[in-house]
Amino acid sequence: MLGAFQMKRKRSGGRSQRDTTSEVALKILRYLDQNPNAADTVEGILEWWLPEQSLYEEEKVVKRALDEMVKRNLVLASRSSDARKHYRLNAECIQEIRRMIKKSDRT
Repeated sequence: MLGAFQMKRKRSGGRSQRDTTSEVALKILRYLDQNPNAADTVEGILEWWLPEQSLYEEEKVVKRALDEMVKRNLVLASRSSDARKHYRLNAECIQEIRRMIKKSDRT
């Protein structure tokens, strides 16, 4: 679990909201670690970065995970000409991201 993401726990299908958000955040961070030049919208992230996620059920979780990572400055958000937010790796935080991934792989 990505302990850095502190969120209130809400039960949903036997899994806490915090755990699910942390798991999705780690998947996104792993993808960015392997594809450091990637940038996309929430919809693109769901389709290309996390294709196994259910578009309907997981969009809220992905948005929550992205919001938390933006707050921590791990991921940068910018608006494009079509007014949609695009997310990308904050390359200055790559070492911190790799530490977080490594720590989660040990647990």
